[in-house]
Amino acid sequence: MMDSILNTFPKEVSEQFPEKTALYFYGEEVSYREWDALTGRLARGLEEKFGVQAGDVIAIQTTNTIEFVYVLFACWKLGAALTPINPSLKPEEIRYQLEHSNAKCYFYQDDIEQKANEATHQLEIVSIRVSGDKQKEGWSLQDVLSENELNARKVSNEAIGLIIYTSGTTGKPKGVLLSHSNIIEMCNMSIKALQLTEEDRSFLILPLFHVNAIIFTLTSVLMQGGSVVIRKRFVTDEFLPAVDLYKPTFTSGVPTVYRYLAGLPEGIEHNYDISSMRFGICGAAPVSTSLFEQFETRFPFKLIEGWGLSEGTCASTLNPLDGKRKVGSIGKPLDQQSLKIVNEEREEVPIGEYGELMVKGPNVMQGYFRNEAETKNVLQDGWLSTGDIGYQDEEGFFYIVDRKKDMIIRGGMNIYPKQIEEVISQLPDVLETAVIGIPDELYGEEVVAYVVLKGNSQLTSAKIMEHCQTQMANYRCPKQVYVTDEIPKNSVGKVTKGELRDLHSKVNNR
Repeated sequence: MMDSILNTFPKEVSEQFPEKTALYFYGEEVSYREWDALTGRLARGLEEKFGVQAGDVIAIQTTNTIEFVYVLFACWKLGAALTPINPSLKPEEIRYQLEHSNAKCYFYQDDIEQKANEATHQLEIVSIRVSGDKQKEGWSLQDVLSENELNARKVSNEAIGLIIYTSGTTGKPKGVLLSHSNIIEMCNMSIKALQLTEEDRSFLILPLFHVNAIIFTLTSVLMQGGSVVIRKRFVTDEFLPAVDLYKPTFTSGVPTVYRYLAGLPEGIEHNYDISSMRFGICGAAPVSTSLFEQFETRFPFKLIEGWGLSEGTCASTLNPLDGKRKVGSIGKPLDQQSLKIVNEEREEVPIGEYGELMVKGPNVMQGYFRNEAETKNVLQDGWLSTGDIGYQDEEGFFYIVDRKKDMIIRGGMNIYPKQIEEVISQLPDVLETAVIGIPDELYGEEVVAYVVLKGNSQLTSAKIMEHCQTQMANYRCPKQVYVTDEIPKNSVGKVTKGELRDLHSKVNNR
């Protein structure tokens, strides 16, 4: 059983580059020495004041902040697992993740304090604000810091480092268990595929509650002694000025990011020096040929398409950084990973035939937390069932053509219709409902709900949308609700969402 390096590499890198800036956050700069020392002090404080030990779970709910990075690496130094929470979740959604993960401590951002208090009401958990505001009662991150750093603990590679909650097609979100080994192997694959060195400087714009940002633009870069420019979120008008100022060498985004950039006023890119950028990774959804050509005609860096999922610790394929890239392809398998396309019997199909993508490699998750049945369903003989339908061409490039399940991808965020349908069905006047994703120019897909009401109900579309907005994060809420007399079904009474999408397209494209 090997020991992890996630808890020890910060010390080693900080000894090699003590005064080099590790983290840039707007006007704040944190050196490697400061980063390592502060995470060590936070780790010891968590241990001494709250008894956090190896194997415990810490939750954090913030936007992209330096404090997130401190908490993440303090957890890894202790051998504890971090479960990041999307800041846009509502109190009940937050409470579920805190309870299901058995979180011992919960770090949250000041501007979600009301939601945090609602979520933790009568819950046995230590709540800690990430700010150091001494005017407020309760714990802040500054209060937790110890005067002394934690001596490096031996942590097994098998220890769980992250629990990433991903929505399921049925029921509640599932906690993806990612071990230290999963994370290290994924970072090593990223470093090799992206040719990262100490000279690289990433531009972190995707949310840190997702593995893409944690792996590609944070941990992989720090392991190499590079620097990370952290932004709270992607803001179109801030992108080019920030690249000019900080001189990052790459970023990772979703198609919506590049769509916004391609929509900037013509010629504005010439007002800034963006020559430092080597490439931009694009995942979560396919890039259209027109967007790809429009972007690369205007901007002096490559778009590198890839594909992966939380269950695979981030990425399984990537188009080559050098050599041939194929627009619309998700690329080729990363080093040490295997992909295959299978039929319903999970038998491999010939080149060019459609089937489900299966993934195997040291990056594949350990399973779903407290969900043995679903773990057995998606993991068989080391192969991960992805639920994505695609094919492979003669040159070894893979393509995604559809989703086996009804997942909607809106601006890079995974949304599952079943959860939304359950919320709408809470309304007494609702007889049945079906939620689908429809094409959207800006976000890739948008959420639409069809609802059949009981009897002579006067319930309106606006009231249904209002109900959703009180129960769910805004990005999950339908942007259109259609009250209809019936929803199409097959001979056994199952809703046929393909037919519903077709009907929606016909009605709205007349």
